[in-house]
Amino acid sequence: MIGGLSGDRMLIGLAIGIIVLIFLVLKTKVQAFLALIISTIIVGVVGGMPLTNITLDDGKTFGIINSITTGFGGTLGSIGIIIGFGVMMGQIFEVTGAAKRMAFTFLKLFGKKREEEALALTGFLVSIPIFCDSGFVVLSPIAKAISKATKNLSSAWVLRWQQVW
Repeated sequence: MIGGLSGDRMLIGLAIGIIVLIFLVLKTKVQAFLALIISTIIVGVVGGMPLTNITLDDGKTFGIINSITTGFGGTLGSIGIIIGFGVMMGQIFEVTGAAKRMAFTFLKLFGKKREEEALALTGFLVSIPIFCDSGFVVLSPIAKAISKATKNLSSAWVLRWQQVW
């Protein structure tokens, strides 16, 4: 036990935090980042961490706020630049219409009966250089445009999938 923490309490806190996270995102439609922060605080409180930062005898700072800020800062420091460039690349794809042009080119190559394959290949190629969320933002209007252009009922799943999200 270090600073009032025990492994069992942290595991119980982790289980409760995951359940709360899933509930917040799926049932209450709370924004994912806010749900993650709330779940992190719950894990820390149930695990026995103090809400405010305290300094231990060895000089280390200990607390929920400190854990969140150092963890987020460390993660952002290692992948933040990659995410930033991915968002920029996604914006370039969207503004220039490059991804849409790519999708319609693949649609011409594959034929109108195979729009799922055209969209899948476009999604694969677009997702290589950009971050996941940016890829969804870029591909969402493309999926709608292909669905409308082909007027194929088999592509109605795309529209339904977008309504769910």
